[in-house]
Formats: sequence, structure tokens, C-alpha cells
Amino acid sequence: MLQEPISQFMNRKVLHGEPDTPLHEVVRRMDVSAQSAFVVCEKGTPVGVITERDVVATLSQVFQGVDHRDTCAADVMASPVHTLPETASMGEVVRIMKERGFRRVPIVDDESRLSGIVNIGELQNATNAALESRGRDLEATVEARTAELRAANARLEGLSRQDGLTGLGNRRAMEERLGEIHGMACRYGNPYALILIDIDHFKLFNDSQGHLAGDEVIRSVSAALREAVRAVDSVYRYGGEEFLILLPETDGHGAALVTERVRAAVAGRALRHPASPTAPHVTVSLGYTEVPTPEAARQLSWEDVVRRADEALYGAKQRGRNRGCAWSDNE
Repeated sequence: MLQEPISQFMNRKVLHGEPDTPLHEVVRRMDVSAQSAFVVCEKGTPVGVITERDVVATLSQVFQGVDHRDTCAADVMASPVHTLPETASMGEVVRIMKERGFRRVPIVDDESRLSGIVNIGELQNATNAALESRGRDLEATVEARTAELRAANARLEGLSRQDGLTGLGNRRAMEERLGEIHGMACRYGNPYALILIDIDHFKLFNDSQGHLAGDEVIRSVSAALREAVRAVDSVYRYGGEEFLILLPETDGHGAALVTERVRAAVAGRALRHPASPTAPHVTVSLGYTEVPTPEAARQLSWEDVVRRADEALYGAKQRGRNRGCAWSDNE
């Protein structure tokens, strides 16, 4: 069931209209149809959505004396609206909606025209009903399946995805998550960026201060990275003194801001580095790159994106370290 296309489960009776639809008409139609969302379309393509929350917010303004008699759908709709294709699987749609906190998502055909809408509550109910039905049908094999699940969980327990020194995600976790994000960029055009980070002159630090002190530096830098990024971003120990930060829904400008924030966060810890030829304290060099469009994503593998960030990191080192550098195809 989870692998079947969402077109088999979506509601095809979607309340929709043009951007110039009067707001009072939108509210009337939502009331008559008992639907909680109105999809605003231009030539059949969703450009915004009005929910019951938007209606309540507008009503609150009316009570405060705001005149909304000339207000139309375009004035109050939430835009841009996130859509998913009819070909997306039910499982994929449920996962995306849960990850992003979507209550409903318009579904479009291969020409980006509105064809339906899905509600997370309805999908969860359908999923639960299907699982309950399957459970009843498979009662005879429950013991065998339980044993299989226990064995699988034991194997998964042994495959740690966490770096033991820093508590960050390890290389395995990074590859899995980066593969997912790159796949979403290819399918849906969700932009992302990543930053590759290297502790400057770390070998000199280890040689002069010892490996135990080096481990403390790695832990401290890891903590600084975690504190400098958003909750939706992911920080991984890439290997040795290198780290990787994955930034979903982020363009090059956003990556540049995070890069500088991370650099400053590490420098701000003022960790002494007596052996460094470039600074009296521990610093990092950073290389970043973006995947701004689905076309760009489809032309690259996620490994290619990491290589670009590595090239940018090399550029930061060549320019004197303790700085960030963006990847450029002119390099």
C-alpha cells in the first residue's frame, strides 16, 4: 500500500478558484462544502492555499475594524504552495508531510495542474487501517516475523551511525541522509547546500600537544558546529579533523551566512594552538557549495557535490585559512 501512487488515495474533489475570487465567496464555498482548504490556481496550476486558520485570522481583523469587503483570495493565500506529483508513492508523501509538518498537500498531474489533495489525518487513518488488515491476515506468521524483526534490530544495533568521539553522525549516517536529500532535490527541486570543514594545522597541534588534547579540540569544535546551525541542519564527522554540514532548503547565500557563523563560532572559542603558523588559536577553513535546482541535482551525484565542497575547501586553505570559500566552476 505504501508503494502505491498517491493518486489512488487523494481526494479529487478539491475546492479551488482563481486568485481574484472574492474572499467572502471563498469562505462561503468552504462553509457549504465543509472543506478546510481552498486551493488558489492560475490556469489550473496551484499558486497558493487558504486554510481555515487564514479565515479565522481574517475574521479577527474584521472584529478589529479592518474592511475586507474588497479582499480577494490572492490577498490572504499562503504562497508559494508546496505540491507533490500524482506519481509519488503514498509512503513518500506521508514521510514528506511528517518531516515538514504539512497538514495537507495539493497533488498535481504531469503538467503541474491541480488534480487532487491529501490530508495527513486521512492518510494516517488509511495506513493504520491497511496495517490492521494486514496484521489480521498474517496472524499465522506473527511469531516468525517477530523473530525476523528481533534479528534485524540486533543487526541494526551493531551498525552505529554515531561518531564515538563527538556524538555527531558518522560517515555512514552522512551518506544515507545526503543520498535522501539529493534524491528529493532531483525529484522535487528542493535546494540544498553543504559545507566541508577542516581544522587548520591540526597535525601540528597533535604533534605538539598530544592526541588527547587533539581529541578535546575535535570535541569542542564539534560542539561549536552544532550550536551554530539550525535544528533542521545536520552535522557529521567526515573523518579525522574534517566535518560536513548538510543544509536542507538552503541556497548559496544562506550557505555563505552559515559558513561565516560556523567559522566565527569556532574562532570565538579561542582554543589555544601554540604550533599554528597562522593564528594563536584553533581556526577552521570551510568550503561550501549549493544545489539550487532539480536540473543541477540531476547532473550530479551527491559524491560530486561533496567533491565540489572539497575543492572550495582547498581554495580556502590556499587563500590563507580561517575563512570560507564558495565553489566555482571556474576553479
